[in-house]
Amino acid sequence: MKEKDVLTDFKAHQVILYAEKGDNSIGPVQTGSYISGHYIDEFYNFMGKIERESFEKLQNGDISPVCLYMNIEEMTVSELASRVGLSKRRVKKHLTHKYFPTIKVSELKKYADVFNIPVANFFQIITTRQDNEWRPGFKSDVENQKPVVISQIATGNPYVVLTKPELTHP
Repeated sequence: MKEKDVLTDFKAHQVILYAEKGDNSIGPVQTGSYISGHYIDEFYNFMGKIERESFEKLQNGDISPVCLYMNIEEMTVSELASRVGLSKRRVKKHLTHKYFPTIKVSELKKYADVFNIPVANFFQIITTRQDNEWRPGFKSDVENQKPVVISQIATGNPYVVLTKPELTHP
């Protein structure tokens, strides 16, 4: 493949490829990733849709918090089972609202470690921003230092509450 064939203008994600250069030698060429440059926006839109649908299902009691975080982390049942050291059958049960209350605290801790969250996050939904740029498990810089009031609202799922911080006005 020629150097001109591999060049992609995408500065956000650079890769090194080996291609035939103008002097007929083969060497490294730094270029943008073709996949990232052409499909990254579609991927993020798709993942955002999965997250929004999972949040709705969780609040309606259709799935468990374990399922929500598995979807957010883009894991399969097999991968999650391997990481927490449980059988796939047991993990599949934990993904449902019906069997979520049967999870042992020690198992919740294993899930929390895999998802890199506190165990308490399985029992509450914390909304921090309203611009859909927020994703669970990620921290953003504090934009201002105004006092915050935190309220908790019941959802259709008796095991999960919606925790919502709101800025107070002086």
